[in-house]
Amino acid sequence: MTDKEKQYYNLYLTVSRSSRNKPFKVRKDFTDFEKEADYISLHKINNLFINFPQIKPYLYFKAPFDVYPDQEYFPLDYFGTQKAIKTYTIYMKQLREQSPDAPTQIDFIKQSLHYIAMFCIKNDIPISQYVTHKKGITYSWTSHFKNYEISVYSLLEFPNLEVIISNIPKDEQELFLDTMATNIHSYKTRYNNSKTAKNIVKEGINKISKIVDNYLQQKEQKR
Repeated sequence: MTDKEKQYYNLYLTVSRSSRNKPFKVRKDFTDFEKEADYISLHKINNLFINFPQIKPYLYFKAPFDVYPDQEYFPLDYFGTQKAIKTYTIYMKQLREQSPDAPTQIDFIKQSLHYIAMFCIKNDIPISQYVTHKKGITYSWTSHFKNYEISVYSLLEFPNLEVIISNIPKDEQELFLDTMATNIHSYKTRYNNSKTAKNIVKEGINKISKIVDNYLQQKEQKR
């Protein structure tokens, strides 16, 4: 049994209990766990996360409790099914429509900023070039958005975003952005009226810009 599998099992316990406002205790002793019925399900879930690294495990386990609040319990084997994957997709679409100041949205925004920083470091570009970076003919950020790697609100401090969106062909907008392209003004209104999210994004962009710029400068000096 791998450390990741142990981590995912305890994450499942944590989310499933806390989502029902019940106390929980993580499992420390996994001796002979491979002989238990849950191990087959856990191994399947672990492989799912390996094959689809864009899935966020915490949100994956949390999804059915938020999408189906009237159902109190979801056994571990549920999370190895196609229904669980579909529920996760529904949940992530719901998350996009949450208020920018909703706690889950705030967490997603913070994760998004970290993802953007790591992407820019990996590709040796400053943060300012994130929304113009392309792989082939497609803007990289559109794939990140499609795969739920980034929140729409993490993009709204990039001044040229709307111009870029308007220049994306309609079929690509539908494929990668769903309704985000047509609703961008609505997202901006919510963002500008937010009490917390806007400050987090502004401060976050400044912070990751400095981190990435420092990394790029150090890398240049070593050449």
